[in-house]
Amino acid sequence: MSTTAAGQWLNQYVAPQLLQEFKNYKVDFLLVLKGVPVSAITADGVRWNRLINNVNFYVNSSGNFTPQKMTGEKIFVEWEKYDTDPTEVDDAEIRYLAYDKRSEVRVKHVEAMKLGIRDHVMWKLAPGDSTGTGMPVIRTTGKNDGTGRLRLTFEDMVNYLETVKKLNLEHQDELYMILCPEHVTDLILDNNSAKFFSDRQIFYDMETGKVRSIMGFKFFENNAVLAYTAAGTKKPKGAALIETDRVASLMFYAPETVYHIEKVKILYKPETQDTRSANPTSEFRLQTYGLVDRRRDVGFGAVISGIAPDPEA
Repeated sequence: MSTTAAGQWLNQYVAPQLLQEFKNYKVDFLLVLKGVPVSAITADGVRWNRLINNVNFYVNSSGNFTPQKMTGEKIFVEWEKYDTDPTEVDDAEIRYLAYDKRSEVRVKHVEAMKLGIRDHVMWKLAPGDSTGTGMPVIRTTGKNDGTGRLRLTFEDMVNYLETVKKLNLEHQDELYMILCPEHVTDLILDNNSAKFFSDRQIFYDMETGKVRSIMGFKFFENNAVLAYTAAGTKKPKGAALIETDRVASLMFYAPETVYHIEKVKILYKPETQDTRSANPTSEFRLQTYGLVDRRRDVGFGAVISGIAPDPEA
């Protein structure tokens, strides 16, 4: 069995695959988020106007009509700044390496930026809790998976879809859900959904293991998961989970999203400018401005794993 230790061999061959990491880089759901018109971009953020539809419809009206003003609302989303921390590489550590470490450092920063934005987008779009009237949040009701977590059932999904449909969103074909790994497994194991996809093979792809888009939701899958406390409050990004915290899947209505990334700046100080260090050092990091948010607090939600009751209670 191989062993690992900190540091790098200076004069031995390094296979490119050793530079790879076991990380989930799926960012496919970002493609369905709505961009920003150029005319809405300002130095402070994004500004746009929305008209509120107050037009009534009548049948066989016999009275006179009274004209109404159509009012609107102003929406503003401010810029956020996204950074990676600097990585330094000195001349002593790379002079005999069999690969270009500086180049690979750049690759790792790009990956870190991509993953960071992905996680931030999911966290930002998710409801903060279960109190929003236009942002339905439910708990799963299935069997205990052995860890105190209640599994997601096919019935849960159908009931949740009914709740979302009642929001009366205009574009019903733009409902998306990012399933966490636990909920993907739950749907595969659920007896009702198993019967459904076994007969018609339209819910679960037996070859790829993917849960197919159906029931009005278009599914994505991601290992970067949301989590909520036992009280239903969204956990901070990157916070460690305690025993009563539960993972969640994110539901979002694409037309009410806004997402924009400016050009990424490459901040690089070459070692040729380091005139003082015994081992000249280069530094590299990335920075950009962007924004992601909900246009309105309508059409977003979460499916949170339920907490099994204490058998001794």
